[in-house]
Amino acid sequence: MAEPNSVPTRRGDPLRRFLVYLSEIEEALLQRDALRVTALLRKRTATHLPRSVREELLLLSRAPRDSLRAPVQFLRFQHRMTELARGGERLPTAQRELELERRVNAGAVRRRDGEERRAAAGDAGDDPPDREPR
Repeated sequence: MAEPNSVPTRRGDPLRRFLVYLSEIEEALLQRDALRVTALLRKRTATHLPRSVREELLLLSRAPRDSLRAPVQFLRFQHRMTELARGGERLPTAQRELELERRVNAGAVRRRDGEERRAAAGDAGDDPPDREPR
């Protein structure tokens, strides 16, 4: 099993490379190196981080150096990824957004199959056919 601090290769395990990336972020956080954290968050690999983790890391990078705030979301995520690697799992991929309805062009009218076409508004003098006039 490769060490997390070893040099990542392109052909290596993607989850291992991601763990190396996470350990780089952790090291930058421990050194309170805000510029390094920001630079690491600009990498393409940062897209694999959940939104809450990225936001927390940005907040911590902008916090004063004497701040006692801990990167709880980040550490939780890093632990989960380490456990996945230990279990032999692969790097989770981004989730696809499900298309529930086809997109409709602007101004188009959607009708259900078998539904009759009816007028949107009637004349004020027209009464519905099932009612008698008063």
